[in-house]
Amino acid sequence: MIYKKIGNSDLKVSAIAIGAWQIGGQWGSYDKKEVEKIIDLAIENGVNFIDTAEGYGESESVLGEILKGKRDKFVIATKIGGNHFDYKTVKEHLTGSLKRLKTDYIDLYQIHWPKMKHLWHKEDMSEKDYEDIADSMKKLQKEGLIRFAGVSNFRKKHLQNFKKEIFSSVIISNQVPYSLIWRCYDIDETTDFCIENKVDYLAYSPLAEGLLTGRFKDRSEIIENIRKNNVLFNEPVYSKVLNFIDEIEKIAKDIGMSLSQIAINWCVSKNYVASALVGMRKSIHFEENIKSFNKKLPEDIIKTLDQLSLDFQKRYLVERLELWIGNCLKEDLEKIGIKN
Repeated sequence: MIYKKIGNSDLKVSAIAIGAWQIGGQWGSYDKKEVEKIIDLAIENGVNFIDTAEGYGESESVLGEILKGKRDKFVIATKIGGNHFDYKTVKEHLTGSLKRLKTDYIDLYQIHWPKMKHLWHKEDMSEKDYEDIADSMKKLQKEGLIRFAGVSNFRKKHLQNFKKEIFSSVIISNQVPYSLIWRCYDIDETTDFCIENKVDYLAYSPLAEGLLTGRFKDRSEIIENIRKNNVLFNEPVYSKVLNFIDEIEKIAKDIGMSLSQIAINWCVSKNYVASALVGMRKSIHFEENIKSFNKKLPEDIIKTLDQLSLDFQKRYLVERLELWIGNCLKEDLEKIGIKN
């Protein structure tokens, strides 16, 4: 297993992590015995990183039960939801997460989403919100309730509102959707900002919710609302995604890797990506994903994938687009600049 340190911290995590959103019960069913098997396989194979959130339904509680006696084997990350970031509110949320996870500290405590008026919120982030986040996380860190803090889904336009010193000791990561078919954060200079300030990416949806496994070549298979609300699963983008995946599959076949393995390997080949968070509902998928690191991607293949994916991003997607925009009707996508 490959291990990386997250940002300016001593948190050493496996390059592949268990993304626990699927075991919350909100996006389909899960088998607790399968989850237990995945945790055991993780320990056997050196995977030491788990990411969850209070917004993932039962996820924290399920993990709390399964991790009894195994807490010391994992770096645990979770997230606070909501729109208020003052110390009192954040500590109340954290206390709930600690109770559900049956632990007395969180290794990485993250702000799940910035407030964005154009998305789900009534207002955008204010100057006070940034001050509150910094103040709350500093205090919780000093109290020993969290080791470090992170943010999630934050763009450069958000991050630049923090005082720079916060990145040297408290905020060490930015959890973002990042994959071969989603590189918006590269285009809008968020990646450059994070590299400059030593804020590492935790890449969620590195398999683009299953698209980069080759599973969804027929849109009739898409059941979960979370996928129906994903730009990549809707026209006029979806058919372009399938054509792109065909190109990547040919490359994967030529070097003896599966589509998912090449996608994960490409993702963690980036020195600013500390770990790829892969949703794992079935142990068989977990075992295949771990094998991503059995073979290193050649530099020329990485460069080819870089170019293909950037070309796709620039040609078919618009800058500052979010992966989920709720209603993905064709006419609505066209309004924001996504056209055939």
